Amino acid sequence: MGQFFTGADIRRLAKAQNCRYLLLAPDDRITSEAMDVARSLGMHIHREGDLSDGQSLPPLISKHTRSKNPVTLVKADSVHLKPFAVDVGRPEMNIQLADVITGAHGSPMAAGFMTWKKGLFPWTLDYDEIDFVIDGQLEIRMGSQVVIGNPGDVIHIPRGSDIFFGSPSYAKVFYVTFPANWETQ
Repeated sequence: MGQFFTGADIRRLAKAQNCRYLLLAPDDRITSEAMDVARSLGMHIHREGDLSDGQSLPPLISKHTRSKNPVTLVKADSVHLKPFAVDVGRPEMNIQLADVITGAHGSPMAAGFMTWKKGLFPWTLDYDEIDFVIDGQLEIRMGSQVVIGNPGDVIHIPRGSDIFFGSPSYAKVFYVTFPANWETQ
């Protein structure tokens, strides 16, 4: 049995997810009101395999792998870094953070941005983390191992690691954690 879309669903997708295209599976249903709402919002609705507009959209790979959650778009101008809520005893590092994807989005992973100035602080990871260095240098120390990532580098820190996070100058990173609720692990 497919999904059922109402006018309220279309408004929610357009507003919360900035959705402009909706691809319906053959067994999905949509109300007349939902079609009207979609037209008024400039949303394009296609049904898998429908050739009526002269354009063929690719079929969905499998109904069984279809997510119950919509694709989430986080616009760059909506990201606002805030002071890190955890006191690591290093105020001069000015640690800032913005979680942009969380469990509230229905994701098992979380993602966000983090910046800090020169310095190191201790941290224990009870979750897996992958960091992509956007700017500056990210320094990770674990025991005698020291890893310094530069812009474009990716660093994986495994669950259960006792490390020092830091930078010899400044760091701006994009991170992904698993599970999503990293702060409660």
